Amino acid sequence: MKQPVALPIEKIRGITYPPPPSITEEATGVAADVLRLNLNESHLPPSPKALAAAAQTLTETNRYPDHGCSTLTAVISKRIGFPASRISFGNSSGEILVALAMLSINEGDEAVMPTPTFPTCGKGVQIAGGKVVGVPVLPDGSNDVAAMLAAVTPDTRLFYLCTPNNPTEAILTASDLELTARQVPDTVLLVIDEAYFEFAQAEGGPDVLRILANRAGPWVVTRSFSKAYCMAGMRVGYALASDEGIHKALWQLRPNFNVNRVAIAAATAAMNDDRYLQTCLTHTISERKRLETALTLLGFSALPSFANFLTVVPPVSADIISSSLAAENILVQAMPWPGGNGALRITIGSQSNTDRLILAINKILEH
Repeated sequence: MKQPVALPIEKIRGITYPPPPSITEEATGVAADVLRLNLNESHLPPSPKALAAAAQTLTETNRYPDHGCSTLTAVISKRIGFPASRISFGNSSGEILVALAMLSINEGDEAVMPTPTFPTCGKGVQIAGGKVVGVPVLPDGSNDVAAMLAAVTPDTRLFYLCTPNNPTEAILTASDLELTARQVPDTVLLVIDEAYFEFAQAEGGPDVLRILANRAGPWVVTRSFSKAYCMAGMRVGYALASDEGIHKALWQLRPNFNVNRVAIAAATAAMNDDRYLQTCLTHTISERKRLETALTLLGFSALPSFANFLTVVPPVSADIISSSLAAENILVQAMPWPGGNGALRITIGSQSNTDRLILAINKILEH
């Protein structure tokens, strides 16, 4: 069995927000009549600086990219104060999550993770021949750390947390994270998925890296440029590892040049444009609160959110609302959790997107 510790390797309009500068819906690349509120992508384009860097780099695409992503590594390292030698990259953080499962799981090994959650790490476990031990999330949608720790056995080799959790959007508290860091055995790779890190940070979420710094066993935090940086189509994710051995192991599993030259340039410029990042965060958080207010008035119950989407429990079947919205070219994600009517996960869009969605839902409920 693999031992990760030794790896070598308003009412609708009741809330206002500052509009992002020089952004039009036509610039988002989404078909005008279809609202893709089922995918947790941004309706805003990337930073103008990122777009400029990408455009310039297109003239250099006759050359292979820097496989080490050295310029992007340096920017991330400086920004968060993390050793460059422990930063790895993937074609989205999803690719990294699969790789982490491959590193830690042999056939028959177990991986403890919440359910529902982002499924990619679990897919990696299955590919590696391991067993996913799913632990239901708490009523507020957060990972049930106590129950997850109780599910650890001698066969456990991977322990996965997602904060904010997708699709239920709740974050973990500092105390839960500290408990996890202490009690997950050193023979288990602790993976914390922070794809929505910038949103959680903006709203006072705990400092995961600071907490993990006190853990003796192996750990990895994964983050992404797909959400707050509005670069879902670029597919750039990165991993922050507890030690250089895990970094080297991830390097060995990376396909050649898996992060393309244009994406590296755009991500580097995006991380250097903090003003635009803050504008996008302010817009998304404000619009999310406006949507929550409107849906609450229509009888929905909203879960606490720290992401670019809102999860709500509807007054009628989530499947009925979802299919009725689809007939109006509005796509949202229905799910069976937490039982009863289920829930809807709705990506935050523009003000006009929210208005159209609320009008459509109001029409559905009236009928």
